[in-house]
Amino acid sequence: MFKKVKKIKIIILLSIIIFTTGFTIISIDKIYEYKANIETYNKIKELTNDEKNLYDAIIVKSDGKDIAILKSESEIKQLIDGVKQEYIKLNELSDNTSVKLKSKITYYRTKIYAEKIKGVKYYVSDIVGGSGDKWSIKFSYNSNINKEQATVVSRGAVSSGFGMRWGRMHNGIDLAAPMGTPIYAVLSGKVIFSGWQNGYGNVVKIDNGDNIVTIYGHCSKLFVKEGHTIEKGNKIAEVGSTGRSTGPHVHFEVRKNGVPQNPEGYLK
Repeated sequence: MFKKVKKIKIIILLSIIIFTTGFTIISIDKIYEYKANIETYNKIKELTNDEKNLYDAIIVKSDGKDIAILKSESEIKQLIDGVKQEYIKLNELSDNTSVKLKSKITYYRTKIYAEKIKGVKYYVSDIVGGSGDKWSIKFSYNSNINKEQATVVSRGAVSSGFGMRWGRMHNGIDLAAPMGTPIYAVLSGKVIFSGWQNGYGNVVKIDNGDNIVTIYGHCSKLFVKEGHTIEKGNKIAEVGSTGRSTGPHVHFEVRKNGVPQNPEGYLK
């Protein structure tokens, strides 16, 4: 009898152990499942919060290149007008000069983080004052500049001609004018150098195509950078006396295939 009772107790004890173990395992699984659910919930919450930080925006392109991230379509016009005004200032255009947009402007809508939206003024400044390359928004204009204004200097007289001078070759002509007198491009082309060069001082060199390069030396100020596309009549610099110079003037030089040409024929 005693043995039988003992056997029953052992069976009950084993049952309790088995039940407790099973319950514990199930509880642990539930805990892990709960933690996984919490982690999933937190991730969803994070994604939801990220989406809350996204704003409607417009990516603006000029000739297929991204140039700005703006809030609305109305800001596109503000951007173009801002760059246009800087173009007018750079070229000293009058109010009656017709300025036209050359670039193809397109845009598409997207969502983006607020910190990536810089504002119209930022992008205008970035476009007109960035790299030495030409602006990403381009314009053209029709002006009434006459032949006299389209010469190298709007006012001034030839102080030294092309040819031998003081026993050596003078490769261009010098036009004397007051300090700060505007210097205009004689021919359209692309700026290949704008800066300081011994002898020339502050100088602008423009590749005009057909193996022709025009050079404007001894400037006081330079208004164009390497890579800029210049049209005939654009203001590119101001008269100075930098480099090897004895007084305010601009040294104008024309080279074809690297050989100096008499520049006077290009001023007519």
